[in-house]
Amino acid sequence: MTTFTGSTSFKVTIDGCGGVFNLPSNPIGLLANVDDGFGWSVPPSFPSALTVAPYTGVQKPSNPLNLEGGILSIPSNPLNLKGALHIFEGTTKSKKYKGWVYDSRTDSLNGPFFNESVTTLTTKDNSSEMYCVNEQNEVKKTDLLEFNNPYFKTFVDPFTDINTAFDTSVEDGIVMSKIGNGFCYRNKFMAKPFEEPVSGGGIVEDPLFFKGCYLANAETNWLHLGDEHNEKQLFRVDLRFHKNSCGHLWMYVKNDEGIIKGQYKGAIKEHMKVFTNLRGRSFRIQMMVATHTEYPWAMREMAIGHLYGKSF
Repeated sequence: MTTFTGSTSFKVTIDGCGGVFNLPSNPIGLLANVDDGFGWSVPPSFPSALTVAPYTGVQKPSNPLNLEGGILSIPSNPLNLKGALHIFEGTTKSKKYKGWVYDSRTDSLNGPFFNESVTTLTTKDNSSEMYCVNEQNEVKKTDLLEFNNPYFKTFVDPFTDINTAFDTSVEDGIVMSKIGNGFCYRNKFMAKPFEEPVSGGGIVEDPLFFKGCYLANAETNWLHLGDEHNEKQLFRVDLRFHKNSCGHLWMYVKNDEGIIKGQYKGAIKEHMKVFTNLRGRSFRIQMMVATHTEYPWAMREMAIGHLYGKSF
């Protein structure tokens, strides 16, 4: 039996992030029993916010507490821990797909529409008007030509508290990774950009919480940019949105070797640039927007900045 004694404060390292615990002045008295697989036992005086789990030989952090044989299981913001990576583990509420609309004006399929509990959706012949009926038996109308208007109404920013979590099992919303590692929406989970979503939840690293929002997800097929044989360098994507568009943007580009570049760009602005610096012959583009149910956005133009190179 070996006894380790701690003082007022000590440093820990978790997944490469440093942090400091301020503990009571009394010795901690961590006990390591080398005879039962390096299991840890913690005296009652040890702070309850911090738990110590047995070391199983897997996921051992580098030099935890400068001790051998144990790992730490740490809840969100224990004591005054700084620098640890925040994660969200869970899922979000699902909504039933309600309908799709074919737009002959743009020769495109639009949807799915699931806001406002829509149960029936149709368009009026020879017009741009769309009608729906919701679960409250209300008939509503919208005019698709309104999207031709280059300006939307001004709004008060609804995304002022995206770092604060909410109960995703009760309230509508999505959870998106600021660093591109995990996206939860409508009871779906996508681990990385361009990956196939799966039903249920998952782990979102460095999460941002968008209450009252849904995810608008657009993805292109392979683009060879006018030359399918020669190599190109795609250095950026330029976007132009309607003025007063509301949303938060993620954009990623994938080349034919599977390399992905892109980032979270924050709140939508009228002109935005996404820098990639990616080489390849063909590319795919994925754009995700955290979209508020009460405030619209519309993209007017996308331009791909690239340079041509040689085939070999």
